Amino acid sequence: MSKLFITKRRIAIVGITGALVLAGGGAAFAYFTATGSGTGSATVGTTGTWAVTQASSTGTISAGSGSSVITFNVENTGKGDQQYATATATVNSDSSGDITSGGDSVSGCLASWFSTKVTSDSGAGTNVGGGDTVQVMVKVTMPSDATDNQDACENATPDVTLSIS
Repeated sequence: MSKLFITKRRIAIVGITGALVLAGGGAAFAYFTATGSGTGSATVGTTGTWAVTQASSTGTISAGSGSSVITFNVENTGKGDQQYATATATVNSDSSGDITSGGDSVSGCLASWFSTKVTSDSGAGTNVGGGDTVQVMVKVTMPSDATDNQDACENATPDVTLSIS
């Protein structure tokens, strides 16, 4: 009988121990819920500028014929992507309407005698990455003018400005 009692006692101890372990294990899985929030801030950079430089020029302009094509490099000097909508080219003039060449006026050679046209622009309306460069090509012509003597423009190299906006 003593052996039977020991076995029943063992079973009871093991059962009680198991119940306590399970009850203690259940307590380990209990938790509380709560909510919270916090605020941080991010820094947004600013736009960079466009650096516009002449890369090359080809061709010769004559009154009523020929053209010169100027290739401009347009660099995004900012750190992030930027876009511009249009590139516009103009022949520079002084206060009297004469062209400038190297910043100096060419007397009697009117800027209005020249035409400019952007013929190729790989950057307009596209994302240009920070530090990236696109090219813009500008065709400069001198249409024929039957009423004005355009001799003052011979051998001139008109300054052309490319504006990005």
